[in-house]
Amino acid sequence: MVNIENFNGKIVSSVIQSRKLSFGRKIRTVIISDLHSYTSKEKKAERLAEAIKSQEPEIIFIAGDIFNGGTPWNGGEKYEGIRKFIDNLSEVCPVCITLGNHDLIKLNEENRNIRKRNFQSLENVRPGEVFPLFNDKVIVNGMEIIGYVPRLELMAGRGLKTQLHGLAHDEFIRDYDEKGIKFNNRPGTLNVYLGHDPHLIAASENGVGLGKLTACDFFITGHLHDGYKPLLSSFDKAKRIITGKGLKGLELDKGYTEQNTGVVDKNGEMIAGSRRLWIGPTNLCRGIVYIDNDAQQRFLQLPDGKFYKNASNEPNVQNWKPVLELVAREEILQNKLHYMLISEGIAPGFMRREKLTTINVVDIEGAKKGSHTK
Repeated sequence: MVNIENFNGKIVSSVIQSRKLSFGRKIRTVIISDLHSYTSKEKKAERLAEAIKSQEPEIIFIAGDIFNGGTPWNGGEKYEGIRKFIDNLSEVCPVCITLGNHDLIKLNEENRNIRKRNFQSLENVRPGEVFPLFNDKVIVNGMEIIGYVPRLELMAGRGLKTQLHGLAHDEFIRDYDEKGIKFNNRPGTLNVYLGHDPHLIAASENGVGLGKLTACDFFITGHLHDGYKPLLSSFDKAKRIITGKGLKGLELDKGYTEQNTGVVDKNGEMIAGSRRLWIGPTNLCRGIVYIDNDAQQRFLQLPDGKFYKNASNEPNVQNWKPVLELVAREEILQNKLHYMLISEGIAPGFMRREKLTTINVVDIEGAKKGSHTK
C-alpha cells in the first residue's frame, strides 16, 4: 500500500464559482498535465495516483503530453505504465484524458497511428469511467466535455510559434468548426473544453476566438509546465551576463515580460543560436485566467489565492493590478466570464522529479443567483 505521506510533490487548491450550478452544489475536479513519461516509473506513478485519489475528486482531467515525441507508443512498458495509472485513478471517479503536441509530433505516420489506437483503447481500462477524448465529447457528472486535438501543424512549427503571440488562428477556428463538435448548452450543465495548448484559446485576429467561445464555461489546458518562469529566468540571467541588464518588466510570478525574450548583445542584436521567443506583456503562467467572450484576459487567480484585474482594455494587452477577491468574484459572475486553468505540469521543464510535480484541485461551487457572492 502506497502511503500518501510519502508523496513529495505539491497540491494546489483553488475555488471557482458558477451560477450554472445550484447554490451549495460543488464539483471537485483534479487536473494534471504534461506527464512526459512520468508513469513509466511505477512507484512514482503509484504515489501520484494515491495523492490524487486522496483529494476525493468527482472527476479527473489529464490535459495532454502523456509521453515525449519521437518514440513509438506501441504497447510496451511505457504504454502499460499509463494503463496502470489510469486504472488506479478510475477506481474513485471518471477520468477524461486528451493528447498534446509531444504525444504526436516527431513520429512517422505508422507510429502516430499506433499511438492514436492505443490512446483510444484506454477506454477499455474501465469502460464507462475512462474517456480518451480525441475530437470527441462526453457528458460526465453534470459536465459536457469536449476533448480537442488540433492538427499537427497547429501544434508544431510555424503554428506553435505564432500562437505564442496569444492569437488563435482563423485556420484553427475553421478546423474546430469543421469537426462539428459543439456544446448542446443543456441547462445546469457546465461546458468544459479539455485541450493542451492555452495559446489556442485566445482572441483571433478577427475577434472570433474559439468559434463559439460563449458556449464554453471552463477551459482546461497544460503545455506551459511551470508557466514561463524557468524560461524567463534563464533568459534574464543570460541577458544580465551579456548586457549587464535583465529583462524589461519581468514579473516571474505572473509569467510575463514586456520585451523579446531572446538573448541579445549590448547593441540589441540577436545572438546567433539563441532562441527568439516573443512573449509580450501577457500572462501565460500557471493559475486560473478569467476571459471574456473575445478571449481577452480580465482576471487572474494565482495559486496563492490572490486575484488580479487587467486594467487594460487593449486587445491582447495585460496590465495586472491587485484586487480584492470578493470584488473580483462578483465582477466575474456579473460579466459571465469564462475560466481557464493553465495547469502546472507534472514534469516541469521535462524534469520528472516527484518534488516538482503539481496536482491541481479545483472546486467548482454553485454561486448565489443574487447580486452578491458569498
